[in-house]
Amino acid sequence: MLCRIYMTMGKFYLEKGVNVLEGLLIGLPDMLIFIILYGSLALGVFITVKLVKGFITTKQINNRMLLIALVFNVLNFYLIYDLMTTPPEITSGNGNPFIPNILISFFLFISFCVVFSLKVMNILVMKKVWLSLLFIVAAIAISWYSVISQLDFVFAIKEALYYPIGSWLSWWKSIHLNSLYFNSYTFLLGISVSCLFAGVFVLVRKRFV
Repeated sequence: MLCRIYMTMGKFYLEKGVNVLEGLLIGLPDMLIFIILYGSLALGVFITVKLVKGFITTKQINNRMLLIALVFNVLNFYLIYDLMTTPPEITSGNGNPFIPNILISFFLFISFCVVFSLKVMNILVMKKVWLSLLFIVAAIAISWYSVISQLDFVFAIKEALYYPIGSWLSWWKSIHLNSLYFNSYTFLLGISVSCLFAGVFVLVRKRFV
């Protein structure tokens, strides 16, 4: 099934003249595709667990593990956006074979954002108040841009599909809509909201404590 999906996607991209990573997966056995996609996800689980566990036990955030977790999430967002989402122009079978990846990836990214926010708090608490204000303003601006861009992206996908996409709570059912959850705008939104929470928390702490 996975192989058939990628063969169809690969044909579409070749017709469009686009050289993307899907071409590397065309013709591979389903089991090998499964190992490639979910092997990277298992690595992400290991990285995230080690990052969170290290913080819980030592009350400190390992900068190296945080950077590795950041790189993983960037790559995982790309995998879902580019490899696990069927373009609207392609007719796919019923269902979404990547639902487990979507759910696990969501929790991994949320976990990373929480640890990232704590890291930003640790930095801001040692700095002047104006830096916290700067973080808050920048985070609000980036969040606003991300939300507007995400709404435009959703509208573009909605117009390209031949059926209504429904609400965001039901997007996970369609393989055409995986990229609506995982794209550059939602990634920026997660990072900016993390910085916003960190900035507000530090500002309130310095103001009232």
